[in-house]
Amino acid sequence: MRVRVSTPARLHLGIIDMKGDLGRIYGSVGVAINKPRTIVTVEPSNELVIEGISAKRAASFAKLMLDHLNIDSYIKIRVVSAPPIHVGLGSGTQLALAIGTAICEFFGVSMTVEEIAKVMKRGSISGIGIYAFKYGGFIVDGGKRESNEEIPPLIFRYDFPEDWYFVICIPHVERQIYGSLEEKLMNSVHESLKTRNPGDQARVILIKLLPSLIERDIRSFGEALTKLQVEVGKVFSVVQGGTFRDPIIEKGVKLMLNCGAYGAGQSSWGPAFYGLVESEKEAEKLVKKMEEFLKKHVEGDVFYVTANNEGAKIEK
Repeated sequence: MRVRVSTPARLHLGIIDMKGDLGRIYGSVGVAINKPRTIVTVEPSNELVIEGISAKRAASFAKLMLDHLNIDSYIKIRVVSAPPIHVGLGSGTQLALAIGTAICEFFGVSMTVEEIAKVMKRGSISGIGIYAFKYGGFIVDGGKRESNEEIPPLIFRYDFPEDWYFVICIPHVERQIYGSLEEKLMNSVHESLKTRNPGDQARVILIKLLPSLIERDIRSFGEALTKLQVEVGKVFSVVQGGTFRDPIIEKGVKLMLNCGAYGAGQSSWGPAFYGLVESEKEAEKLVKKMEEFLKKHVEGDVFYVTANNEGAKIEK
């Protein structure tokens, strides 16, 4: 038997509340996207073999699940494809869930996506990657109580218009933010908010972003998306030095908006940033503009993509 799991990536559009004085902290907004995909296969083997892209990282995730299930059976795990790591597309969560799910399917173990996520130590801050894997679509999670280890609950999920396109740029910048550095920066933001307000993210999301999505009003949705990025950027400016984590992202976002994108922003810590347009033709035109921009400044990758409204696919 051979199991194949294919998962979407995700754009993380912002954190709602870093202050935590209402009894919950974080809360996130995001959307699943059709590429770059994480694809993992599991099949029988005479020994434990883990190969392909990010094999070392994959091995650590496989060990977590195999140890949890107390399984010594030999299998071959292959990571066929995966997004670049630590660029803002959620590669770690998708790889962890793909491997955990594939192992469970191979051995006939019934576990929910949320249970697998806990075993794989995902969802400590955001639930967007978990629900992108499970459902796809546009997602809002409700943050978490600081006193427990539960993953953030899903509070809103909606099909994203499939004729709206994201143009995504990944500039080749040096600093990547993850792990202990991310934890340190998040703690710094949290501490800074003890003496100031967390921002206006919730109002933008509830009163403009979500209604515009439901009404399929791309202009209002894009305005809300850009406004949300500004509000999130205000909160994180204490560690980013501004609305964005790097000047090249700020320049790129402004260019996207000047070139006709309805909305634009930075995904998670970046360096990936995105612009929203209404058609494939507009996406192709914007890709060319952004390729010229990156070539002039720092090099990088540019592509366009639609939202994913299905979540992960499992094949046996």
